[in-house]
Amino acid sequence: MNIEHTRPPHGGHGEPGITVLLRRMHDVVAEEGSAQERLDRLTKAIASHVVADVCSIYLRRPDDDLELYATEGLNRAAVHKTRLKWGEGLVGLVADSHRPLVTSDAPHHPAFSYRPETGEDPLHSFLGVPLIRSGKALGVLVIQNTAARQYTDEEVGAVQAVATLLAEIAASGELLSQEETAAVGEMLHRPERLKGFPIVAGVARGKAVFLQPPAPKHKVFATDLSVEAARLEEGLSALRVSVDEMLAKNASLSGVPREVLETYRLFAYDRGWKDRLRMAVFSGLTAESAVEQVKNENRARLLHARDPYLRERLHDLDDLSHRLLRVLSGETTTDKRTLSEETILVAREMGPAELLEYDRETLKGLVLGEVSATSHVAIVARALDIPMVTGVGDAIDRCEEGDTLIVDGDAGEIHIRPTSGIIEAYQAKREFQTELQAAFVKERDLPAVTKDGVKISIMMNAGLALDMPHLHETGAEGVGLFRTELQFLIGSQLPSVALQEAFYREVLDLADGKPVIFRTADIGGDKTAAYMDRGAEMNPAMGWRGLRIAVDRPGMIRPQLRALLAAAAGRTLWIMFPMVTIADELDHARGLLDREIERAKRRGGALPEEIKIGAMIETPAAAWRADKIAEKVDFLSIGGNDLAQFYFAADRDSEHVQQRYDPMNAGFLSFLKECVARAGKTGAPVAYCGEQAADPVMAATLLGLGVAQISLPATSIGPFRRMTRSLNAGEVAAWLDENMPRRAESLREDFAAFLKNSGVNLE
Repeated sequence: MNIEHTRPPHGGHGEPGITVLLRRMHDVVAEEGSAQERLDRLTKAIASHVVADVCSIYLRRPDDDLELYATEGLNRAAVHKTRLKWGEGLVGLVADSHRPLVTSDAPHHPAFSYRPETGEDPLHSFLGVPLIRSGKALGVLVIQNTAARQYTDEEVGAVQAVATLLAEIAASGELLSQEETAAVGEMLHRPERLKGFPIVAGVARGKAVFLQPPAPKHKVFATDLSVEAARLEEGLSALRVSVDEMLAKNASLSGVPREVLETYRLFAYDRGWKDRLRMAVFSGLTAESAVEQVKNENRARLLHARDPYLRERLHDLDDLSHRLLRVLSGETTTDKRTLSEETILVAREMGPAELLEYDRETLKGLVLGEVSATSHVAIVARALDIPMVTGVGDAIDRCEEGDTLIVDGDAGEIHIRPTSGIIEAYQAKREFQTELQAAFVKERDLPAVTKDGVKISIMMNAGLALDMPHLHETGAEGVGLFRTELQFLIGSQLPSVALQEAFYREVLDLADGKPVIFRTADIGGDKTAAYMDRGAEMNPAMGWRGLRIAVDRPGMIRPQLRALLAAAAGRTLWIMFPMVTIADELDHARGLLDREIERAKRRGGALPEEIKIGAMIETPAAAWRADKIAEKVDFLSIGGNDLAQFYFAADRDSEHVQQRYDPMNAGFLSFLKECVARAGKTGAPVAYCGEQAADPVMAATLLGLGVAQISLPATSIGPFRRMTRSLNAGEVAAWLDENMPRRAESLREDFAAFLKNSGVNLE
């Protein structure tokens, strides 16, 4: 055996102290004796190591009281007698906040709660750290000293590391009695309700499946250090091989620039990371616990880093840790798993192509942590009518695979392990929604005309052949936006002309004579196929994407234009170019289309009876010159998602600046009105196809701004038609004209109140 497997690491990383403490904890847990005796020895070992006058362990009981379970330094008669309510005192505050608390003058802290039986009168300094497992506080580890002092960052870090292990031990059954371990397990599996943000309406129930499943449960402490060291070494080697293979196969993964992947590989080969893992193993932990220990230490450091680049690298380190844990568990494949019936997919983030890899019949709902309402995965989920909630990043820590989940895409809530009462309530809600959709179907042939006689054209957004039956179900006049890029994103290579032609012909056949506006592939930004080598960009959303790629790489768009011309032979072909910035770009695009038309003529190929060309207005530059762009095309369509993103200079997918992205901002609405007016002067039809139109308040605003054609997700068409028929467009326009110039902030609240008072149906 390599000596590296058997010899413990030494020095150089500033952590020999915690290593010694972990070894002592390992020895205590392995000793004979009752659970109480081992807990008492643990508190004594921790107090001795951190030079504390008091070390106490409080555990959470089934009634949510925090009970003093063991102490070194307080009155032992208080053990199992002293209890604090949840949120009561400093201990309760730590448990409730899930955060450490440090103070050099505990008695004068506003949350301090005096317990005379503990004998803590002479104590001043207090350090409390929660014992967190599966996102829940199982108890609190407390360090106290009589002297008024500040605990160092190193001391806080050491106590946090110990608290992490104590939480693992409490749940593993290696320390507490069978009854107490069962109580902890019951606590971890209580029903929970998490509040996030509603993205796709609807209700779904199913079993939780993780996009990146955690490693199976494992022991905390090692029985043979040399065996664990060898397992760690072999696991790291296998991990590095898998990372190398990933880079060899993909120049880019899910749109991540190559330099990020190279950094990812550097982390996998980082000697410091390996040494820290080995130190944790030689402190007495299993290889799996060592990985989790170091991962938690990295999170504690990087979450508070001032450098945003370092904070972003936390995702790389987390992912590497998860991969290594799966390798150690014996998992040999990273393929997507087959989903069972009624599945809810839980992930921190995912891309649109990943979503399309799952079977629509089995995937019932989505719970994502770090994506916005206008992200492309949200757009695809909306097209597939999959209820979706975001902003619940801790959901993956709060539930386990196989748990029953309810996703409420209307309220933006998820219920983990719901009670029978909750299940019955949501079943009733789902039945009501079904009845409501049935009512909308009955109204599908009613004209979309406002109370004052303004005719509105309702179109549907689509991107898959399976969307097309919704044209008949909703009564939409056609497809106002067909996203063709989805076909480009799900394959391992550029789709052939034959495959594209067959697909577009199928879509047109399913439309049964209704117009379908095909947007050419809007590739780039956050939508990059694995076979594309785009190079690194500092800001992909504002970089090489959309029509820019088409103009610079004709080899990508010309086959698509060729397929569209052939598929629409004898019919009207509607083509729309995305991400237009300046009018000259359209000249290049039309030139490419003309070349394909001439090619088809030379070869005797059938052509469309008529070709209509449109441009998407998605940048302030295009909006400001909408009149000039309109002169070169047959119609315009405003892409509100990107237009708002560039107007506010706020990435719509960034959790840090999403709050600055408000389409109901008075300034943005004035900008939209000016854009519609400029285009209207040319006589060119102007549509709106942003996903924001699915919001009834925003949709009503668009009608007041003069937009007469709106393209919506299928699920939003029924409510939109009903809202349109209850609205007076002239009154809405007058209200907006009066309020937009006077206001600098969002009009949403006041405008929604105006609509309700006017009898507009916003349900």
